[in-house]
Amino acid sequence: MIRMSTRRATCFRTAAFLCGFLALASALANIASAQGGLTTGTTGQNFTNAGASGSTFTKIWVGARASGLAGAYSGLADDITSLYWNPAGIARLPGVNVSATHTLWFAGISHEFIGASIPISDRYRFGLALTLVDYGSLPYSTIQNDANSGTFNANDLSFALTFAGALTDRFSYGATVKYLRSAILDLAAEGLAFDAGSLYQTDFYHMRISMVLSNLGSDRNFTGNSLAVLINNGSGLNQNSTAISSELKTGTFPLPLVFRLGAATDVFQGNVENQKLNLDFDFSTHSDGPEQYNLGGEYVYNDMAAFRLGYAFNQDQLGLGAGAGYRYKTEDFAGTVDYSINLTKTLGSIHRISVSATFQ
Repeated sequence: MIRMSTRRATCFRTAAFLCGFLALASALANIASAQGGLTTGTTGQNFTNAGASGSTFTKIWVGARASGLAGAYSGLADDITSLYWNPAGIARLPGVNVSATHTLWFAGISHEFIGASIPISDRYRFGLALTLVDYGSLPYSTIQNDANSGTFNANDLSFALTFAGALTDRFSYGATVKYLRSAILDLAAEGLAFDAGSLYQTDFYHMRISMVLSNLGSDRNFTGNSLAVLINNGSGLNQNSTAISSELKTGTFPLPLVFRLGAATDVFQGNVENQKLNLDFDFSTHSDGPEQYNLGGEYVYNDMAAFRLGYAFNQDQLGLGAGAGYRYKTEDFAGTVDYSINLTKTLGSIHRISVSATFQ
């Protein structure tokens, strides 16, 4: 009788949390929709906000492990790339953690990520992350000159600070403030944005449920010297005509607001010796596109070798993802190397390699 009462109480607490969780999730999803306008469909390519956002580099996946799972990672997030996927994920990281990821994007674009976390106390962690995107040398042309007029550069940058804490032995949370900057020629658009995430472990097969809101911030626009122009106030025949210093104004653009729900669990539940089978499912709604669904699985042997496979649904390019990783661990050190490949429909393959270390 006591065992049954305890089980019922546990189920009741889990159900109550899920109800509250879904209610809050619905509210935040409505915020995401309001931020970018309503979409006209979620099962095809018919939606109104495609290309409506700037700073879209913030949507490029971080980490070879997460990419091998095709972006199904917010509920499973338990390494330093949680700084991108779910800031709550660093709340229980042991020791000092550092990680770096190199992504060979299509068209010769490179994406670099460096992150670190340190413990503040038993329950709290502090993290920082730097993301750089380099678009390489691009051909320069104007109305007066053709494409042989030289080259120019464009790049994106994100610098983020994260605070995360474990409120209880089951619930953790995290918040991130980040500085975003996009530059092209001598023009730049910059400003602050915010992320927030939570992670809750239930009694139902030890399932981890996540909720993340990313890129909450105000609209911004490009400024720079290239927008300064001289306008002649006469016809050019009048000797008294003078040039007036003026400045072109660019339109504003919103950030790509993303709201993500995730659920993850180990299918084996410790019943298979030295083996894990992690599954993660993510649902996300975007202010500049349709809802997306990500499903991934990770097989881990002896906490050392890992093999991953995933698929991203309802995306115009990304689909299948695969990867593998190796972990070396001693009493006071752990090092991990991960690799992933993501196939696109028309743009070729995307390769990532991540290296991380934990110092106890």
